[in-house]
Amino acid sequence: ILLLAVYAFFRDPRRQLPADWTQDQMVSPADGVISSIEKHDHHPDLDAPGVVIRIFLSVLDVHVNRWPCNGVVTLNRHVPGRHHDARSDRCHMENEHNLIMLRRDDQKVIGVRQIAGLIARRIVCPVRLDDRSEAGAVYGMIKFGSSTELILPDPEDAEIQVEVGQRVWGGETVLARLAYDSHEAS
Repeated sequence: ILLLAVYAFFRDPRRQLPADWTQDQMVSPADGVISSIEKHDHHPDLDAPGVVIRIFLSVLDVHVNRWPCNGVVTLNRHVPGRHHDARSDRCHMENEHNLIMLRRDDQKVIGVRQIAGLIARRIVCPVRLDDRSEAGAVYGMIKFGSSTELILPDPEDAEIQVEVGQRVWGGETVLARLAYDSHEAS
């Protein structure tokens, strides 16, 4: 039974982007439930205003993380920290985490943060600077319960497509639309 439980935890189901997916849509980086949506006048990782969509992953959820959009990795930073329960208000402020920043082709910067939880003690993220991300593709995982955040710039321009308490699926559920400036795309 224990072997089956571990196998179920490490599963990586095949996922497909929505058939009508466009470059301005941010897909969920994880399976789970939306635990909060927060607007910030100044988000330290963006050094600008931002909005954070936080996803709680229970031990029953798939724990692989997926890219929310196409882009290039500009930062991959691991930060040691505590291991509070992922449902705790202190989790996202004090827990060990790994932050990845992506630059879309239109130069907008998006963040994805993998946060370890009480049971989750290992973040797997073999991503390097200048790696190319493809929306919906797997890039890492957090082992045994955690949360994942999608950090978006321009909170006034980000059209949030989900609400707190909603179940989402990594690589399939569109969390937000962030205008894509084709004039800035290279």
